Amino acid sequence: MTWFLIFASTVFALYFWAQYRSRRRELQSPTAAHRLGVRYIGQALVLEAAIQNGTGRVRLGNRDWQVRGPNMPVGARIRITGVDGSILLVDRMAA
Repeated sequence: MTWFLIFASTVFALYFWAQYRSRRRELQSPTAAHRLGVRYIGQALVLEAAIQNGTGRVRLGNRDWQVRGPNMPVGARIRITGVDGSILLVDRMAA
């Protein structure tokens, strides 16, 4: 009975270790969507804070993102066109 418990616990430990390693590898990937903001490309937004000197901030989901694009006033419609590291690249949308 003791050998069975050792065997079963080893199998479970190996299974959960493999799952853990797989998740860690995905989260640490430089192309992971949560890291780069790739999932937001193409999304249209209305600015809640002006973009001045080419930089600003926007709230998406539960996170504030730094944005880079042309100077725009509050209320302007923008579209996310790309990502540079953790900075979202935006452009003006036609009215």
